[in-house]
Amino acid sequence: MKVSLSQFHQMLAPPEAEAESPLPRGPGERAAPCPDARTRKWVVEGGAGEGAVYRSASELEPSPPTGGAAASLDEFKAGLDLCLREFLSGGDLVEATSCLLEMGCAKFHPHIVKRAILLAMDKEAREREMVAELFDSLHVRGLLTSQQIADGFASLLDALDDLRLDTPAAPALLAHFLADAILDGLLPPTVAAGWPSELTSSPTVKAVMEEVEARLVGRVPTAGAELRQAIRSVVVEYLVSHDATEVARRLDELKVGVSCQHEIIRAAIEVGLDRRDHERELISQLLSFLYDVVSPPQITRGFEQLILRIDDLTMDNPQASTVLAAFLVRAVADDVLPPAFVRQPPPEALATPLQLATLTQARAQLAAAHFGDKRRKVWGAAADADIATLKHSIAELVREYFVAGELEEAVRCIVELEAPFFLHEVVKRLVVLSLDYAHAKQHLARQLISRLYTQSILSSEQLALGLKRLVQALPDLRLDNPKVAEVLAEYIQHCCEIGAIPDTSTWGETARMLSSAECDDEAVLASVTSPDAPAV
Repeated sequence: MKVSLSQFHQMLAPPEAEAESPLPRGPGERAAPCPDARTRKWVVEGGAGEGAVYRSASELEPSPPTGGAAASLDEFKAGLDLCLREFLSGGDLVEATSCLLEMGCAKFHPHIVKRAILLAMDKEAREREMVAELFDSLHVRGLLTSQQIADGFASLLDALDDLRLDTPAAPALLAHFLADAILDGLLPPTVAAGWPSELTSSPTVKAVMEEVEARLVGRVPTAGAELRQAIRSVVVEYLVSHDATEVARRLDELKVGVSCQHEIIRAAIEVGLDRRDHERELISQLLSFLYDVVSPPQITRGFEQLILRIDDLTMDNPQASTVLAAFLVRAVADDVLPPAFVRQPPPEALATPLQLATLTQARAQLAAAHFGDKRRKVWGAAADADIATLKHSIAELVREYFVAGELEEAVRCIVELEAPFFLHEVVKRLVVLSLDYAHAKQHLARQLISRLYTQSILSSEQLALGLKRLVQALPDLRLDNPKVAEVLAEYIQHCCEIGAIPDTSTWGETARMLSSAECDDEAVLASVTSPDAPAV
């Protein structure tokens, strides 16, 4: 009787139904991608079974099979063949890994390598690439260890003479799979050293290993502290240039191997832990841009390493857990990371309280944010805003402040803008909009400027720059309000009195000129733009 993979899961599943998760499922539920579709492939994130996110194959093995566990090798092979055939047909990595996890037979996992490659040998290049991705995904999740992969290849090599009778291209295909496994970091380049001498001495096996070595020439990835430092330097330069294309070019020059691509994710986010939200937004955008450069399993591996290191990272930055949770949420929102990565926490025995707290915080934000746009605003509304958007936000903020008169709320909103180098616009907008109100509103404006300065939110340089922009706009402002010079003089004098701007003597002279009945706009402008003018 033929059954579908879903029916097979029902046969394996324990009696009680699994509670439905409130979080969105990954696109494994969508239609299978066509060969030419440029869709983001989803690595397996343990959609089924407790502890799927972090449980390794070795930890699964001691547990007695319950409910859906395959009791014998023959049962495992039957379920595995069904799983592999449907995976190659539908391309659903999440479903395939859930199936393997539910069978709960880690001791039989070397057969995954053997039977998947045997099945792929009779398929096209697309299916062979899918099998390689499946190995990579299972390895990242800890469901397929390097030793199990090595044992699977050894079993294939041992039967190679028989395989080539049915598939003459078997040696070349096996060499290709083996070289890819080494390049992807699933196996060490010295994997053959652990195989029996009677196997490696076979002429057929020697020929395969020679082809593997030929494929690895010039492609074995570099690694180590030097590579990590080089990647960090590239990321730091990107925060200045904002050129993601240049980052991809530099990474290509570094020849970052597939097995080391997770270092890109790790380095970028570690740099972001100590930066401001605007720069974290840039890093999130970079991660999305690099999706076509870094393989999905390596992206997952990078985030896993960060979670595993969160206790150490928090010692240097107490906010590291909160920031990493925000990076996780943003990565899910950008389709860089599947929701299942944070949907199911690891068992408490396999994670520290801080690791669990980080994932829990990310999961809570995903559950609370019902719209993707909210998830993309984890770094604040202004983190990725352009100048026009910032100006509009500041104008609305100032108008609301003049209506409500709530000083603390205005300060909070300005802090949330996360735009410390654009606060000169707040100064300018406070003065310009207060011209349309009575003296009481101008008092509110001066009160807000004072509070921002005393709380070190508004720097002297930003305040002086805002006043300078007002002086430069004086001729235009005078067209709408003839008394603008006198009002501006009062603002400048107030800032001098509280010591908020540098060179109070020069700015005091500017205020005196503005309040004069014979105010000369050109002379006032020269007082703030000449070489002797106060620095901003």
